[in-house]
Amino acid sequence: MLKWRDITIGMLQEIAEFKTENPIERVAHDISVITGTPLEEVEGWTLDKLKSYKVDFLQELPKSKLKFKFKHNGRRFKLIKNAKEMKAHHFIELQEVVKGDIVENLHVIISLLSNRVNVFGRPIEDDYDWKVENFKDLPCPMFYSYAVFFSLLYPKLLTATLTYLKEMGQEVKQELSDGLVSLTDLQEADGKSGTQS
Repeated sequence: MLKWRDITIGMLQEIAEFKTENPIERVAHDISVITGTPLEEVEGWTLDKLKSYKVDFLQELPKSKLKFKFKHNGRRFKLIKNAKEMKAHHFIELQEVVKGDIVENLHVIISLLSNRVNVFGRPIEDDYDWKVENFKDLPCPMFYSYAVFFSLLYPKLLTATLTYLKEMGQEVKQELSDGLVSLTDLQEADGKSGTQS
């Protein structure tokens, strides 16, 4: 019996990409993707055999306990819970990626929102391109749940980041202002010392 646990991110993307209004063609395609059986072969099955593969679970959202640490292909990762943990260029790219289809971009979103970690959970050298290439093989339920969690959290991340950036901007302005005053004072002092000689 097929279940959500059998579905990878890549499979979900392939299922979502397929457009048809024919319900038998849809079921045959979904079975082909999930089981890895060539579509031509599945299309040759009897209707009874097609019905024996229940794929109606795909009409419901996957349910999975949200875990922030995971292993994939011998590497350890930790999902990001706080925008301050993100690299600036990943945050910028994430803003563009979430404008598109979440299912289509799920592996990229997970790549942007995860860091490679060591056994102790500390960040180590990360390879973003490797993640994008390999994360289509991740089991769908947990990461789909995280994407839903993230989509609810994302507006708060943006607000928190905007607040943080405004605070940083104020600090920079203050430092620049203090620096300009100090520079002006130095120039004036230098000018006065130059006129006295």
